Amino acid sequence: MKTFAEAEQRLAQVLPGYTERPQQQRLAAAVENLFAAPDTPVTLLGEAGCGTGKSIASVVPAVLARKVDEETGKIVPQRIVVATATKALQEQYAGKDLPFLQANLGVPFTWALLKGRSNYVCHAKLSEVTTLDLPNIEQIRAELEDEAHSGDFEHLANPVPEEKKHLLSTSSAECPGKTDCPFGKICFAERAKEVAKESNVVITNTAMLMTDLKIREISDGQVAMLGEYDGVIIDEAHEVPEIAASALADQFSRRGIENIISGAENFLGEQDGPSATQLAGELRGNVEAIWTHLEGLAQGEQVELKLDELAAHLEPYIELVEGLRMLEGMVSGAQIKNGHPVRETARQRRTARRIISLAQKLTEFLTSEGLVRWIETEERGKGRNRRQVTVLKYSPIEVGPFLNRFLWTRVPAALVSATLSVGGDFSYISETLGLEDPVTLDVGTPFDYEKQAKLFVPAKGQPDPSRQRSQWLSYAQNTTRDLIQAAGGGALLLFTSRRAMHDSYEMLRDVLEMAGYTCLMQGEHGTNKEIAARFSEDTHSVLFALKSFFTGVDFAGETCRLVVIDKLPFPVPTDILYAARAAKVDRQYGDWASFNRLSIPMMSLTLTQGFGRLIRSVNDRGVVAILDPRLTSKGYGKRILSALPPAPMTHDLAEVADFYAA
Repeated sequence: MKTFAEAEQRLAQVLPGYTERPQQQRLAAAVENLFAAPDTPVTLLGEAGCGTGKSIASVVPAVLARKVDEETGKIVPQRIVVATATKALQEQYAGKDLPFLQANLGVPFTWALLKGRSNYVCHAKLSEVTTLDLPNIEQIRAELEDEAHSGDFEHLANPVPEEKKHLLSTSSAECPGKTDCPFGKICFAERAKEVAKESNVVITNTAMLMTDLKIREISDGQVAMLGEYDGVIIDEAHEVPEIAASALADQFSRRGIENIISGAENFLGEQDGPSATQLAGELRGNVEAIWTHLEGLAQGEQVELKLDELAAHLEPYIELVEGLRMLEGMVSGAQIKNGHPVRETARQRRTARRIISLAQKLTEFLTSEGLVRWIETEERGKGRNRRQVTVLKYSPIEVGPFLNRFLWTRVPAALVSATLSVGGDFSYISETLGLEDPVTLDVGTPFDYEKQAKLFVPAKGQPDPSRQRSQWLSYAQNTTRDLIQAAGGGALLLFTSRRAMHDSYEMLRDVLEMAGYTCLMQGEHGTNKEIAARFSEDTHSVLFALKSFFTGVDFAGETCRLVVIDKLPFPVPTDILYAARAAKVDRQYGDWASFNRLSIPMMSLTLTQGFGRLIRSVNDRGVVAILDPRLTSKGYGKRILSALPPAPMTHDLAEVADFYAA
């Protein structure tokens, strides 16, 4: 078996009622062509609407992909990495698609699920934790003695609370690596890597793919978490710009740095090493000087740290980096004289790794070009422990050059999503990701939006949310109430700000609950996963939610028959990272160019994702309402509307009621 078409014949035999989908076939053929030439690093941008079956269209060609082994001359399977943005889709591949294909496709292949290091229990940490830290630690230890256990936190029968996982997990920044850790031979994360290394298909998340690229850069190609691979598939690829920026960004907090210093000082005090008291005091003095300066600059939630301002106060940063390197040398050179030697050796190497990792990040922060640096004030803790913390952050202004150097020019890549283009134009995502000549394909969708959906937008003359917020808010809340009553519940309300969500919830909750609708609000009624489950179970409920519900949630059937988006989800113009990107675009293409080249495409992709929460199967019907009159009052409104699925548009609430009645 060599092609998706041949695989379909097999699937038709084992799946009762199997029907061919032309959109799926076109996408699969494009992915096949991509992997047919593994030595030619071409990138495919494949847009496939919901219902296409894009996961099967992507992963079957990955299973079938072959190459000629350079040493033996034999035909062997290619090794393909499949990255997803969400755990839900990762579990779909690992828990459903690949086991099904392995059992029914008739083609032998191997696959593995590989997560980031912090998802697995660390043996070194496990040896240190006591019942005072974690009351059920002995039960966890007993459970992990089973050699077949993956060590994945999600597979523990004795769960670890989220706020306690740091006691048993380690990040790549502090892990000394398999060779230098005394527990390296039994490490769960390393074992998962070894299994994945021998597998034809590796399922991971996009964040880990990006972290792997970053580690390759830092190690000059000597270290690779995912090993070598012949091609990559990135599902939910519209998330790549944000995930890549997050992976390449970093931050420093005063407490975080001081904890690393104290950890080293305590270790040296307990072992046969030089005293770090004086050096630690000097380092804390450097941290004090840095944060005194930063807190003096902090005005509001975000303040950019300009290069000239940084240059004028550079001395404590340089002294901190130099001192950290001295401290790492002291820790690495200490002799283990007290405590359990294996456990203390692991602690020594982990402590040294944390110090050198911090020094490297500070050096990158001080020296790298193309970065935006800023100070952010965050609230941390809960209740009486809640406090405001000044955090120092940095991120590359562009992710495209990095991705082009370390991914697109190395291997063929298939980027698939329901939303990659804006009205058929792929230029925004291409430019953002640094793609120079991608293959683009829009296979469409099997859904009939003209019959299955209706789009409600305000008529001209309604208040403008950017200029008349209070009047618009009153209009939006009243209209939302009328839409919910017409739909009979089953409403997902998507808000562009937490303030708007809270205001609407407070205004509408009582009247909706009196009418028999259960009201749920993100952040108020459990985790996102819990609140999504409650919304799915109660088909007369109303869910008030934020950006995280614009994408990645699947409410098929009666659960969701109305989606209300309060206003156009433009990026916040004062966001430091967005402002830096916009300024770069304006310098390159002229004043205000960023509105058309950056702001509208970013907004349109988010808006289309929100629209996509409504129709999830060929049997779904419902209404999407976008309560922003700028769609009809501004010149750019037509461009935005033309990029949405082709649902008939109305301004009439009575027409919406008739649609539901029918």
